[in-house]
Amino acid sequence: MRTDRIGLAVALTLISCASSPPKPDQTPASGEAPAQMPAAAAEDASTSGPEVPVPRAAPAQPDLDLRSQGTFEDAVRHAHEGDCAHAIPLFESILGSKPGLAWAAYDLGVCYEKMGQPDRAVEAYSSALQTMPDLVQASDNLARVYLRSGRASAADSALRSLISSNPRALGLHNALAETLEAEEQYDAAANEAKLVLKGDERNVPAMLRLASIYYHQRRYELSRMIADNAKQIDGSNPIVYNTLAFLDLADKNQTLAIEDFKRAAELREDRPEVQNNLGALLVTSQDYQDAIQHLTLAVRYSPNSASTHVNLGNAYRGNKQNELAQQEYQKALQLDSTLKDAYFDLGVLFLDGSISGVAPVDRLNQSIAYFQRLQQAGGDDARLEQYVMDAQKAIGQEKRKEELERRNKLRKSADDAKRAQEAARKAEQPENLPPPVPSGGGSRLGDPAPSPPNSTEGAGVPEGDKLGGGGK
Repeated sequence: MRTDRIGLAVALTLISCASSPPKPDQTPASGEAPAQMPAAAAEDASTSGPEVPVPRAAPAQPDLDLRSQGTFEDAVRHAHEGDCAHAIPLFESILGSKPGLAWAAYDLGVCYEKMGQPDRAVEAYSSALQTMPDLVQASDNLARVYLRSGRASAADSALRSLISSNPRALGLHNALAETLEAEEQYDAAANEAKLVLKGDERNVPAMLRLASIYYHQRRYELSRMIADNAKQIDGSNPIVYNTLAFLDLADKNQTLAIEDFKRAAELREDRPEVQNNLGALLVTSQDYQDAIQHLTLAVRYSPNSASTHVNLGNAYRGNKQNELAQQEYQKALQLDSTLKDAYFDLGVLFLDGSISGVAPVDRLNQSIAYFQRLQQAGGDDARLEQYVMDAQKAIGQEKRKEELERRNKLRKSADDAKRAQEAARKAEQPENLPPPVPSGGGSRLGDPAPSPPNSTEGAGVPEGDKLGGGGK
């Protein structure tokens, strides 16, 4: 089986990665946990899909009457069920009468993200932070909405504006650190994380941010020491294990990395970056069924992540479910028509596997077409030339096979026609009938012959009499 391209993901930004397995010495992209990503795939960071934030039900608010509290709870229930179309007007109704309800504004932002309306999500998160600057979930999501759309400078500006009014809001500083890390301003990002730790030395998000920054700088021992300290403080934080898993990969320990990713997934099923990372590694380990399980969850919670669809396609392909693999690769291209990995993996799929309803030569020609699309998109891979040659060779073999089958079919048709003609001639000839029976009686086929006319045998003459005898 030819090698697929896999994608590991950071905590929020899902990154499409080239080559398999991931190489620990390659610089990862930004996020709460470092990712193994070759430089060639870096451009995919800004276009990949988001983690789906989780709506949060706030405690009963003293300034809400029972009816409004019930409306809020109904809205959260709809949001948790994925029915944001019903949740959004409910949240907006509450905010219309109580504009300062930060949790309602936060949850409204979550729903707008799920509905693919990032600008409205930014407005909602910003509104929540103006009322409650320490609402960490809102500051994190605000930064990530910007980062996922490639607007790091806008995130930087928005967060600094909020910080100027609320300098002691540690969540805003953590979000700024994440933004600076995404811009590869590692020293500035580290300074923001350290500033948070000065205010709260047990702040786990700041510790994990610093561990991620040190990972980017390949200071692996220091990164692991900080991640281990974070684990001692909050051993139930899934991002702790996500971070440790990447450090395991840096140590070339894929087995331990899988165990750490599994632990992270157990702690928090709805973190798509964790499910994606675990699934991607399980693909490289050829544990395709488990990979499908985790990558299906990743797609559920991050349906707009093109690279996650590619990874799920790879898992299906490994499990010989080629039609499902094709569907996932095509979904990825619908989300990002420039995604090189999807073109590459479609080319490999059509080269190696049968596709229902597609003739072999057509399938192989399509494989070449996908490899050409990859090159047109600026993709380059040392295997491309050989794969195209393999496809062309297979096309020649298939055409010779088709020609042989055509000749055999013609020969069989000729033989069948000849046999039919022979049968028709035999059918036209009269059958071998017995000779006609003479008039007045006679023998029948198989009867004894009659006695000669002058024979006395059996004539019934009395004994002693003679024929012609006279009297005395």
